[in-house]
Amino acid sequence: MIRLRIKSLMWLCASLITSDAFVGPMPVSKDDVGRSTRSPTTSCRTSLEQATSATNNSPGPSAMAVAFDSINRCRYACTRFRRHAEQRKSNAADQMKDTTAQGTKDNTKQKPRATASVSDLTVVRQALHCLNMARRAPSGFNSQPYRLLMVSSEPAKEALALCCHGRNADRVRDSDCTILFLADREWGRDMSRFGTFLDERPANAKLPPMGKWVKRKIQILVLMFSSGYPFPRLIASPMSFIVRFVVGLVGTVTRRRILMPTLSSAETWATKNTMLVAMSYMLAATSRGLATCPMEGVWAQGVRRALGIPRRYAIPLIVSTGTPYHSPTD
Repeated sequence: MIRLRIKSLMWLCASLITSDAFVGPMPVSKDDVGRSTRSPTTSCRTSLEQATSATNNSPGPSAMAVAFDSINRCRYACTRFRRHAEQRKSNAADQMKDTTAQGTKDNTKQKPRATASVSDLTVVRQALHCLNMARRAPSGFNSQPYRLLMVSSEPAKEALALCCHGRNADRVRDSDCTILFLADREWGRDMSRFGTFLDERPANAKLPPMGKWVKRKIQILVLMFSSGYPFPRLIASPMSFIVRFVVGLVGTVTRRRILMPTLSSAETWATKNTMLVAMSYMLAATSRGLATCPMEGVWAQGVRRALGIPRRYAIPLIVSTGTPYHSPTD
């Protein structure tokens, strides 16, 4: 009886994990940028269209498979972006201030102060569309333990660049927008939203409502896998350790006769699910001719202060997006 219950439970977990239902928080967009009509570089887009049209009426791999292979080959980490436009001086006082500062310097050459570029609105809109498509990426129990923050305005880009290490700061300033992928370490606080999602049914589908016991069982499973208990960190961290230790002990004592899952910490579990969204976003951006650069060299605490991000979210990755300075074929 125990084995049958475990097998049915594992089947339920597998069916929920592979679900591609679409629910979750909308990404925050700071798209207060100037107008532009310039389109991004489309060097890879042309090859994708040619590959798709060439396989529509020919035997062999389908057009979708060829297009996917082309997207993977075209994707690369862009190390330098083309600046769309420079910021204009707000008034004559700023220009006078810069002139006075230059006059007080020695005759030796000084490196000019780096500033964030004006973003291309066309690229920002395409990146936002790619971000919405990336939210369809799978996640554990379709819980989507992440938030997506887009930074595209000049002040926000400059504030983010000051918290980046090395050349990452230049990439944030030069690109049109940067996406912050935030992993939710306290997913349990969204339990009510997840319960509402479980109660939803398609209008044209004749499905019976989910039983209360089944709903509670799914919520308990997600809470156990995520370790994101809705308690203060001083209580949630020891509680997560105890649960993981007990689950591992059961598997050891029974000599794996009862297969128990390997549980992770709250940040590890949330980061794994967030990376699926990040990769989906980069592939979607590549399919539209946009260059991306994933980066992890950031000062997380400074980013939280600059952009007002709560401490419950980890920052495992940021992805700058824009037009490459050089074509990949150069």
